[in-house]
Amino acid sequence: MDTIFEFFFKYRPLLFEKGKLAFQPPWPSYVTWILAGSALVGAYLLYHKTKAVVPIPWRVGLAGLRGLSLLVLLVIFLQPVLILYTVTPQKSFVAVAYDVTKSMEIRDGAEGQSRIEIEKHLLRPVGNPMLEELGKKFKVRHFRFSNSADKSSGFEDVARHGNATNLERTLGQIVAELGTVPVSGIILITDGADNRSKDLSGIAAQLRARRIPVYPVGIGSPDFSRDMEIARVSMPKKVLKDAMIEADVAIRATGYAGRRAKLVVKERDRLVQSQEITLGSNGEVKTYKVNFSSDTAGPRIFNFRVEPFQDEVIAENNDQDVLIRVEDEQPRILYCEGEPRWIYAFLRRAVQEDKNLRLLTLLRQAHGKFYRQGLDENSTSTLEKGFPTDKGELYTFKGLILGSVEATFFTFDQLRMISDFVSQRGGGLLMLGGKNSFAQGGYVNTPLEDVLPVNIRFGQGNSSIPPYEDVEYKLRLTSYGALHPVMRLALTEDENRKRWETLPPLVGLNPTSGAKPGATVLAQVALSGARGQNPVLLAFQRFGRGKAMALTTGATWNWRMQVDSRNTTHEVFWKQMLRWLVSDAPDPVTIETEKHSYSLEEAVVLTAEVTDNTFVHQNNARVKADVKSPSGETVSLPLNWDVSREGYYSAIFRPREEGIHEVSVEALQGAKSLGKAKANFRIAESTAEFHNAALNVGLLKRLAEETGGHYYSPRDVRTLPEDISYVDNGSSRIEEKDLWDMPLLYLLLVGSISAEWVLRKRKGLA
Repeated sequence: MDTIFEFFFKYRPLLFEKGKLAFQPPWPSYVTWILAGSALVGAYLLYHKTKAVVPIPWRVGLAGLRGLSLLVLLVIFLQPVLILYTVTPQKSFVAVAYDVTKSMEIRDGAEGQSRIEIEKHLLRPVGNPMLEELGKKFKVRHFRFSNSADKSSGFEDVARHGNATNLERTLGQIVAELGTVPVSGIILITDGADNRSKDLSGIAAQLRARRIPVYPVGIGSPDFSRDMEIARVSMPKKVLKDAMIEADVAIRATGYAGRRAKLVVKERDRLVQSQEITLGSNGEVKTYKVNFSSDTAGPRIFNFRVEPFQDEVIAENNDQDVLIRVEDEQPRILYCEGEPRWIYAFLRRAVQEDKNLRLLTLLRQAHGKFYRQGLDENSTSTLEKGFPTDKGELYTFKGLILGSVEATFFTFDQLRMISDFVSQRGGGLLMLGGKNSFAQGGYVNTPLEDVLPVNIRFGQGNSSIPPYEDVEYKLRLTSYGALHPVMRLALTEDENRKRWETLPPLVGLNPTSGAKPGATVLAQVALSGARGQNPVLLAFQRFGRGKAMALTTGATWNWRMQVDSRNTTHEVFWKQMLRWLVSDAPDPVTIETEKHSYSLEEAVVLTAEVTDNTFVHQNNARVKADVKSPSGETVSLPLNWDVSREGYYSAIFRPREEGIHEVSVEALQGAKSLGKAKANFRIAESTAEFHNAALNVGLLKRLAEETGGHYYSPRDVRTLPEDISYVDNGSSRIEEKDLWDMPLLYLLLVGSISAEWVLRKRKGLA
């Protein structure tokens, strides 16, 4: 298109964008208007006298052609020029910045060339017309960049390509390095895969204010016809040893719609999980659930990978490493039961061998008398007076199970404290079915009604509440429940459903009005011969910082009593249930990093949340973190209070070596310790550059437009030196380019005269 424009208008469009059109007539301006008017009037009068023999349309056309030819001649005599500011040779600078990040290793060139090979050819030191012309006009300075910019003497590849692209920082550093010298422009050779800039438009506005245009040269393919990538992996940062880990793996595929692929999870070379998946439509991000466990405590790295197809352009984005901390600890769970019943004994027996769960039980025997189990020799006073009456005691637990115990067993303050246990402390609450549970236990109009994931209100007054039902039924998994870690008995969904279908039926159910809008149902009641909606059997919902679950039966002990002794379904179910219930319940002091993995070039932000034993945020604590590197070196950092958030403290750690780092934090209030916490993060080579790695033409064109520059492809760079020279930067001079000899004017003149002669000939006027 530019070639056609240049053919008609003599110069390329960019020159007209940068220049200003002007006329240099040899007479005063009023003469121009007289001549223009005379040309139009003369053309009209010339053909007005032929009105007797020439129809009106013909006269108008002939007069218009004559007027056009006269006006074109007038424009030529007006001597039109294009006024441009052009730099004085060697009086200003040009920066040439080239990308040396990992995405430049991608081989998507026309002949299988990598992007960095194309870049190297563009900046070759010998036989390079572009660099030679730039050298004649400007003082050229070279920079290589990834997450930041460094000066270089020319194109210099690096042994280790960058893990991130930060155009905002790169442009800012280049301008700062050049200082106050006149800069005609910045040539930016890159694929535009910017994954670090926070305010690129802001730096573009600064460059425009200083009249420093950016001229991006886009390298790479703007579209991958065939590619798969793991867009993200979502999983908890911390789990209990032997707990079922649920990971959501988001995969984007292009060109493989409906194809089958293999998703594998490995820990080092050990295969942890493998499953067949069906890819989504072109460009669709589809999420797949993967469940596995880890029996080794400490920081563990799991690799998620989609086996690549042979014709994929990029294979490096098919996998992602995730760091998770496996804790070998015993979170405390309080189980309060109102009466001796089978589930009490069987639940205790199911988890008593689990070394990573500590179940303390409180069984009411008579009014004011309780039977306590699960206490150790150092906690004989725990629950001595029954259910806790203050937050400090209740909040030492991470989970709470309420059995068949009526609401009137608790004071109103205790019920409100249980609600706060979930919403503020972040604990997990499970209510079991029974004759004194849910609505049948009087929990309507109590603080726990909102906490529960099921509706327990049936109408006005107690008379509308249906009684506990002694019915027999089977459990039916929902589609979400079949994949949830609580209900996972087998690796595949089909096998998991079969395992649940073989279990004996349950007896006894608390009727509810269904799940609440924000709740997730894992299992339903399948009544034989029943019609309509299946009642909720197991559901959960988030409530504040914590989670609440409802199991509307107390008969799960049937899965132990009525099956073969080798069948461990009952034990597995309860271990998974209780582990998941407390999986993300926080401690009074926590420490986290924004990501689980960083590159050496990145700063690690450590963030601690500090509360007291009642989980009230503390802003006056002294918080110190010790970061231990893989080599054993320990760096101590004070964490400062983040004034924008209650109870949050932060510090920045600059890594010096790769590997898994451990951070330990302690918060002190005076001489009193509020708590300690540990976390891990990893310093390693990143694959972020291979994700969303197509040439970002839109970003580069926008950057050029916002700074007053122009976007180029590698085949168009021959005009770059001339284009950059047309800039007004304080060291420029005015240059005038003649336009009177534009081919367009010649064609208009010859065309109008020829067309007029042909029409006159047809009418016998010539």
